[in-house]
Amino acid sequence: MSTSTVRYELKRDVAAQRICFSATFPEREGAWTLQLPTWRPGRYELGNFAQYVLWVEGMDGQGQRMRLAKQDLHAWRVPNGVRQVEWVFHADILNAGSTCVEDDLFYVNPVNCFMYDLERQDLAAEVALTDLTLDPTSESGWALAVAMPWEERDGVPTMRARDVQHLMDSPWMASPKLWHDSYREQGLDVHIWVHDTLPEDPARFVADHVAFTRSQLSYFGSFPTDEYHFLYLFPDRDVRHGVEHEDSTVIALGPAERVRSEEGYMEILGIASHELYHAWNVKRIRPAEWTPYDFTGPCPSELGYVAEGVTTYMGDLFLFEAGIVDLQGWCGLMTKLLERHVNNPGRLNLSVAASSYDTWLDGYKMGVRGRKGSIYVEGAVLAFLCDTRIMERTEGKASLSTAMRLLWERYGQPRIGLTADMYWDVLAEVAGARLDDLRRDHAEGTVDTWEPLVHAMSTQGLTLSKHVDEGGITRVNLAPTS
Repeated sequence: MSTSTVRYELKRDVAAQRICFSATFPEREGAWTLQLPTWRPGRYELGNFAQYVLWVEGMDGQGQRMRLAKQDLHAWRVPNGVRQVEWVFHADILNAGSTCVEDDLFYVNPVNCFMYDLERQDLAAEVALTDLTLDPTSESGWALAVAMPWEERDGVPTMRARDVQHLMDSPWMASPKLWHDSYREQGLDVHIWVHDTLPEDPARFVADHVAFTRSQLSYFGSFPTDEYHFLYLFPDRDVRHGVEHEDSTVIALGPAERVRSEEGYMEILGIASHELYHAWNVKRIRPAEWTPYDFTGPCPSELGYVAEGVTTYMGDLFLFEAGIVDLQGWCGLMTKLLERHVNNPGRLNLSVAASSYDTWLDGYKMGVRGRKGSIYVEGAVLAFLCDTRIMERTEGKASLSTAMRLLWERYGQPRIGLTADMYWDVLAEVAGARLDDLRRDHAEGTVDTWEPLVHAMSTQGLTLSKHVDEGGITRVNLAPTS
């Protein structure tokens, strides 16, 4: 092991659904801080992962073990001379952002459960799965799905991370029930891994991935990495969740009958298109407050409407651009979004920018009814208004996708943190005119969007109307103008 590398060794306790960690850090002088992340990228709220840690112990040079005292809720003070640290993490939650150990699944999001030296985040890492034997050639053998580079050393799967940021953003799953396929598109190698249940038509599943990947790549012109992995969990339980990572995504949907239905299949594709778009937007075109990620506490930003709103809108739009849904299908997706939008009174109380900042207060729950909006829904509506405004101003010669490519080239590729002024300046440059009214009224203000939406739809040859049903719910009608 290099003197600038941390070695993590993991062993499962399947019966108790726990992971036993042993970490050996490079030598250093003095006491130091062992930090566990307090939140995970992709969910901008506190995760409080330390609640799943049973104990933390250190071992000095003489082999003496000691319980480590907490420095704060998610950090432990390590005495001088202690390099080896051990802890136990309870792992029984199965969603796209969690960590879970079961008989046939070893699924880990490092940001939940890996600790690091707070003052030496540039240290590389080795992660050894010491009790796991891989045999992907056998029908019942275990395989490993991960974007991190890895190799077997004396039969032990060992992954490598460049630094803490890379480690925390590299989930994996290992199982004897992994299905795998791959394709190459415009120089990008893409891997699809599915645990347990397969969609009805695997060939269609891969072909649809190829289609939206091709479409997104064509608009951006390049991809951040040479390889990308889709990690799918389709358990026989209720779950709907997707989380973006730099070189991969984890998507969870269940129960099984939902996965094998046409409606569930389209849900999967919608989430997948959304998550792939995140490889550019938020993993690289990233708000300054998250550049780089600070895992020690809240990092509020008002740019959730770019990070999640633009991605939500574009994820569905690229299903249309790729030919996976037709215009009627896109109208159906937009109708569902708009009904969520108009039936949330919170959008008229707290702007989508302010609602983004406040995800750190009440999380992703809507909280007190009428208090705030959704960075996904209200952000997507705003993205649509920006897109149609740009198209209208440029007579269809440019769009929001044009602006996003510029943002990728100017700020995403060089890893320059994005500010609101940077974002709106690029949109103005592409449109040939300022979009300050959209920023003032619908990003940072709470002006009702309905009339702007009706006009924007009309510029695209669509008619938008609404009515209130017998239950008091506003229903939206969106269709091509006859």
